[in-house]
Amino acid sequence: MRIVGNRAVSIAAAALTVVVAPVVMAIPSAAANEKGAGIMAGCTNWTPHMRGVIVGKAKVHSSYYGSSRVVATWKYGQLFRVNKRCVNSHGNLWWHSDCCAGVKGYIWTEYTKPTGTP
Repeated sequence: MRIVGNRAVSIAAAALTVVVAPVVMAIPSAAANEKGAGIMAGCTNWTPHMRGVIVGKAKVHSSYYGSSRVVATWKYGQLFRVNKRCVNSHGNLWWHSDCCAGVKGYIWTEYTKPTGTP
């Protein structure tokens, strides 16, 4: 302890003062490349899980771009298993389905929601 004016100041208490700074995390679907100039596009294997369609009609594509060929159209409530997470060069997140609906293809994440485990 140290006396300063009429007050006793604890040096130990002053040393324990912690400054908390906000944590900054990168969003995977918008991660820039090492030069910081663009978005890294590609697919990664993902923990298999079930998702369901949440719109009236959802197009399933041959690639993870909306301009790619449509291979199927799923209706509201259709369940499918996901095995890959894909991000295109526009930063849009797509899921790849490898089974369960008779179709292998890519569906935009905004048309789906998680429903549980496979």
